[in-house]
Amino acid sequence: MNIRQLEAFRAMMQAGTTKGAAELIGLSQPAVSRLIEAFEHTVDIPLFARARNRLTPTPEAILLFEAVERTFTSVDRIRELAADIRAADTGKLSLAALPALAFGLMPAVLETYRAQHPRSSITLAVQTSARVEELAAAQAIDLGFAELPLVRGGVDVETFCRAPLVLAVPGDHRLVGRAQVTPQDLADEPLIALPQTSLSRQRLDQAFARAGLTCSPVLEAQYAALVATLIGRGLGIGLLDPFTAAASGGQELVTIPFRPAIPFEVAVLHPTQRPLSRAARSFLAILRRERNRVFHALQGTEPAEC
Repeated sequence: MNIRQLEAFRAMMQAGTTKGAAELIGLSQPAVSRLIEAFEHTVDIPLFARARNRLTPTPEAILLFEAVERTFTSVDRIRELAADIRAADTGKLSLAALPALAFGLMPAVLETYRAQHPRSSITLAVQTSARVEELAAAQAIDLGFAELPLVRGGVDVETFCRAPLVLAVPGDHRLVGRAQVTPQDLADEPLIALPQTSLSRQRLDQAFARAGLTCSPVLEAQYAALVATLIGRGLGIGLLDPFTAAASGGQELVTIPFRPAIPFEVAVLHPTQRPLSRAARSFLAILRRERNRVFHALQGTEPAEC
């Protein structure tokens, strides 16, 4: 028994004639007749009564047809699923990202991806970079986004962006219009910063120390998105990554280059034992386009090295 025999039998039951069956499955009438005879021989059951060049289904054929129909329903579903997978329209994506990307870049990317692939299912976990590394190394996610440098093995790493942090200030701040600012320019300003556990904050502290100053924020917030919100409310100024700065445009923040440049370096991680699916590749393509759009639109920042 093979799939062609089942197709011929099904077509014959649907069309009622060998000519109609042949048209349904794109074969000649003799080929359909041979397939049906072979199927009858295989199942060892008379399926059609032959009289006056007509084939009339037997009661056994009608019973068998019900089972064949159920089989082809499953086969048709497999074909549809394969087509969906080829188009990345279905399947699940498990993502983990550091907060700056999760809040600053991912919403726009997810909106575009879901519009293109409405039957997909996505899980996005907001984690520290160290935790994103752990999840990728444990093969527990499809894609991870973590700040460099990395300390773990067991993951494939692709540089996603390397760009400087920018100073964000309210639109009426005295520093607006400056070509760049330095730690000395911020010495008497109310600074809002990330906690000292973050790599960006540690680099900011080092920049102040090299200038002979101490970085003493008036407010510390765990997430860059919250830092941006606080700046927008006039509670101070602070350094943001380009994605958070771009996502905070509605708060009428102005960005100014900061020197010495503090790099914001992010990598895409994916498990070595889990090949990238079509869905993951499609998601990355949209993510890269949105990244490029952000860097093109955000004036005053240096281009990302990607």
